[in-house]
Amino acid sequence: MSNGINGHSAARPRSEKESATKTPGAMLTPNSFEDAQILAAMDKLRELGVDRKYPLPQIIVCGSQSAGKSSVLESLVQVPFPRGEKTCTRYVTKVTILPAATIAVEVRIQPSLDRPPAEAATLVDFYRKDDSGDYAANLARFMDEAHRLIIPSPSRTTANRDQPMIAQDILLITVYGPDTRPLQVLDLPGLITFDQQAQGNERVIESMVTRYMAEKQSIILAVIKATEDLNNQQVLKLCKACDPEGKRTLGIITRPDVAETAQRRNLIAVMQGRDKDFKFHHRWHILRNRSADEANVSQEARDNTEKTLLDGPLWNVIDRSCRGISELRERLRELLFGVAKRELPWLRRTFREKLGQLLDEFEALGGKELAPEQLAKAMQQCLSRLRDASRDHARAVYESDIRNSPYNSAVYLRSRVAKRSALFREKLFATGHAWTTLIRPEPQDPGSSDNYPRDPESGSLDDDDADLGPAEAKIRVPTSLQAEIDEVAQMLEQTQGQTLPGTFDPRRIANLYWRMSEGWDAIAREHVEQIYRCCRLYFRDITVVAFQRGPGPRSLGFSNAQEVAQRFVGPHIVPRLDKCRENALEELAKLDEDRRDAPINADRRFLDDWLSFREEREFIRAMKARHAQDAAAAGGIAGAGVAGGVQTPPADLDKTTYARRAGLHSQREWTEATAREYLRAMWSHYCIDRDIYLANVLRQAVERHFLRHIADIVPRQLTPEEIAKLTRADGAKEARRREVELEMDVLRKSLSALEDIQ
Repeated sequence: MSNGINGHSAARPRSEKESATKTPGAMLTPNSFEDAQILAAMDKLRELGVDRKYPLPQIIVCGSQSAGKSSVLESLVQVPFPRGEKTCTRYVTKVTILPAATIAVEVRIQPSLDRPPAEAATLVDFYRKDDSGDYAANLARFMDEAHRLIIPSPSRTTANRDQPMIAQDILLITVYGPDTRPLQVLDLPGLITFDQQAQGNERVIESMVTRYMAEKQSIILAVIKATEDLNNQQVLKLCKACDPEGKRTLGIITRPDVAETAQRRNLIAVMQGRDKDFKFHHRWHILRNRSADEANVSQEARDNTEKTLLDGPLWNVIDRSCRGISELRERLRELLFGVAKRELPWLRRTFREKLGQLLDEFEALGGKELAPEQLAKAMQQCLSRLRDASRDHARAVYESDIRNSPYNSAVYLRSRVAKRSALFREKLFATGHAWTTLIRPEPQDPGSSDNYPRDPESGSLDDDDADLGPAEAKIRVPTSLQAEIDEVAQMLEQTQGQTLPGTFDPRRIANLYWRMSEGWDAIAREHVEQIYRCCRLYFRDITVVAFQRGPGPRSLGFSNAQEVAQRFVGPHIVPRLDKCRENALEELAKLDEDRRDAPINADRRFLDDWLSFREEREFIRAMKARHAQDAAAAGGIAGAGVAGGVQTPPADLDKTTYARRAGLHSQREWTEATAREYLRAMWSHYCIDRDIYLANVLRQAVERHFLRHIADIVPRQLTPEEIAKLTRADGAKEARRREVELEMDVLRKSLSALEDIQ
């Protein structure tokens, strides 16, 4: 491997003529109004820096190692690059010619993406510029310095095979000069078929060359040395793959002066199109570059030598337009204009699509920055929309602003609260009592799980919206009614107070009721927590909707509504919701305090149920005594008679006998009868009071403290400082927003420049 500068050796001595300042050449001279339009558009695009992100028409020089690619590049742009024999290109060299008042050269390095950060920073920092008359010699020195950074010389302790052969970095050379047109030419690494270092460099080079060839804006100069067999040229195979029609490819034959006679005849046949195997869309071109012995020869002398050779015998049979560097520049000019006419409209479509994408991203990042008074006006309108929405949604009035929300979404606030309330009712009925009494079975609850799912928000709630209540207690079921009565009777006996023997304090009914209903408070608190989360999730979602910019021209809002809403809900909504929950829980504490007070029941249902129970009880007792009497009569005991038209009791039936036969004679029997009465009274009061408690929880805790005045949770206005804090741009996002805004501006100007290109 040679130590040349990416295919160039040290600076050669320059002739006296060449030492004078000379303007770099340019090929893009318009021949028509249409060409002038294209040139003006391309000049504008490069002025805007579009070529740094989007490929514009360019020339790429590719071929095998030592095919003369770098010499072709030098002859094209007329910049005296240092060069030498037996050297190879080891990275891409991009040469850009730009118009300027005076001649100058700049050299930079564009590091590859796989460079370590420290190395990439060193390469990016490299910058050399010279605008003196001796810019060519300085250019050679600049290129040598850049080369040593891109491919450092191996140390004595480093094996030669560890030295990288190919680098993915790009050497950027910009040449400025008067009377020039913008032009970009790339010198690519030479293709090889064998890597003696066995590092796979042949595949790396092929991939790099193919990538540039595939760009539809690239004009491919396939450089082949005259002494090489065309059948063995890998570059031709790649050209066929990347440009099947050959409309962007131009074959270049170099070093015709060293070809043997038979080779010359074969090449002439190819160039005249008589060899069908190598016949392409564009005719081949032939050049004579400087040899290694001609390092001191000027560009002008080089052109004269070339003209003498190609205008002489044998080569002069080739069409004049396919011979020499001057003709090549003209052909490339036509090719460049042809590619521009074909690709610039495509580039315009690409710009429009990209502009649409950037507009969406720009809006998502916050859109155009608003003045403080505009921000205040937008925030005021958003808060007003949020208050109106929360008030309406709490009343189940849903408008089109939530039309795209799924039906189980948190924005359907009243629907979610109604479902939670149904679950609360079901849970209170199913698990609110301490045990299942058998004194009077309840009818089927119409709000049971037969009609409502256990979790109506299944799949729609956040992970933090799980069931926060206590685990459902296992409801105890007595083995029989008698067992339940015995248990209550035992309680009466064990809690006997100052009442007379054989009597019991009716306040024991309250003891039963308190024990039976002690689970209500936990279930109600769980319900309040669920309502709190419904409201919190509601504001999380609806605030984004309210803060969005509406479709109308007068509808203000924020393009980054998601971000502003997230910042708003935490400090401005959640603390107020927390206060609502605190007040609701205090309300529940008052309701539970009322529950633990002495039972008060003026409900007509209780009186009706108690009357029905007494009638039923007396009837059962009378029937029991009658059946006992009938059984005694059947056993031979004298029965009742009629005296003076009045029914008289049997001779052996008195109050004691009746009490004994009715089951009210012993103390134990009276205790059980009282236990039955108290149990029935307790359960009747429990069922009625449960309905009242349910209504009070829904009305006094949920409606009063959450939904009735939910719009008041939304602040009516914010201070300028608060608005600025909510709408401030994130550092990274703000930087990206500005980048997007600048890129959109460039694209708009680029589209304007391309507007007249058909």
